[in-house]
Amino acid sequence: MLARFSIRTKITTLVAALLLAISGLGALGLLKMQSMNTSTVEITTNWLPTVTVLGELRAEVVDYRLKLRDHLLATEDATMQALEKELAAASERIKIGQKGYEALISSPEEKQIYDSWRSAWDKYTAEVPKVLDISRKSNGAISVEGVKLLSVPMGPFAAQMDEAMRKDIDLNNKGAAAASAAAAATYSSAFFVVLSILGLSIAFGIVASVMVIRDVASGIAAIIKPMQTLGQGDLSADVPYRGVSTEIGAMADALQVFKEALIAKKAADAAAGRDAEEKIERGRRVDAITRNFESMIGGIVQTVSSASTELEASAGTLTATSARAQELTTAVAAASEEASTNVQSV
Repeated sequence: MLARFSIRTKITTLVAALLLAISGLGALGLLKMQSMNTSTVEITTNWLPTVTVLGELRAEVVDYRLKLRDHLLATEDATMQALEKELAAASERIKIGQKGYEALISSPEEKQIYDSWRSAWDKYTAEVPKVLDISRKSNGAISVEGVKLLSVPMGPFAAQMDEAMRKDIDLNNKGAAAASAAAAATYSSAFFVVLSILGLSIAFGIVASVMVIRDVASGIAAIIKPMQTLGQGDLSADVPYRGVSTEIGAMADALQVFKEALIAKKAADAAAGRDAEEKIERGRRVDAITRNFESMIGGIVQTVSSASTELEASAGTLTATSARAQELTTAVAAASEEASTNVQSV
């Protein structure tokens, strides 16, 4: 299935898939980190500071109420004046705390609780000048009217402030707990998802790598086998993957060209061999003809030599015969001359 794809395409696809998985893993991690950071920032910039400010504000209100009570119990003017200064300073700190808290209000419910507390505080502080006036006029004696005023109507106002403050602190504690739980849930889900994606990426990388390596190795082995066969002289070996537009296909095409060149060379060698055999055969025929010619010439020379010998012998015989004839002629001539002489004598 993967054989029709080039090695470059396979490796590029594998690397791209792994990079995509890593990018997705990084993006998911960033999103989860952002979510956790949002929860953490919400805790550190809203819920915890709000609880801290509410605790400080509550402590200042309690301190303010204690100083107001101490003012009723004070017997000296100097102590009363010092307490009044402390009350004024506490009132300023409470105002600063109110402004700081108002900037941290994050929900309509919290705003409603704060409005209830501020209403009770405003009503409570509206009665403070009356208590201070009664305390100054008591001349060091405990004023029943002042104590009564602290109880009614300031007591219910104080109780309303305490209740509102408790609700507000509980609300912010719950918000902090919810944000903390959300951060923990985000971490758990992020850990599970990241671990899952990481595991899947590793598994995919291993499987894909094995498949690509096996495919490339099998393709190379399929090319090596006909190479070895051709190297052993068997030119009938089939070359696979020819015409495939991959690196293996290019190697197969090159091997096919090499095979065809070997076939052409073998044919040329065979033709050259046949030509050489024909030349050798012609040489053999020429050699045979030459030997036959030499043999024939030798026979002729032998015959001529024999004839010459016989002719020489015949010539010798003729020479002897001629000499004998000459001798006979000489004898005849002598006899004739003798006969002639004899005739003449007669």
